[in-house]
Amino acid sequence: MKLFYRIDPAAYKEAMDKIKSRFDMHEEVDEAKTMLMLDGDSPIELVSGSYDPAEDEVASVRVVLHDASLKEVFDSILGEPFRVK
Repeated sequence: MKLFYRIDPAAYKEAMDKIKSRFDMHEEVDEAKTMLMLDGDSPIELVSGSYDPAEDEVASVRVVLHDASLKEVFDSILGEPFRVK
């Protein structure tokens, strides 16, 4: 399951930090993109966020889940997704 969110840039860093600590994920930052991952098999494949203050009005977060029951947790942190695949 892929979830796509748009969030307020002021809440972006706090939301990504909350996800990182909640699931004990490690973080990789590459310019305006942040990726959170877990080692090995897990119910979360990837959390990818991007925000460039020079170009973006909103921050974007993509979540790839193997366990759909975690959607509620991400919705509580990031709000309602604008697209679900």
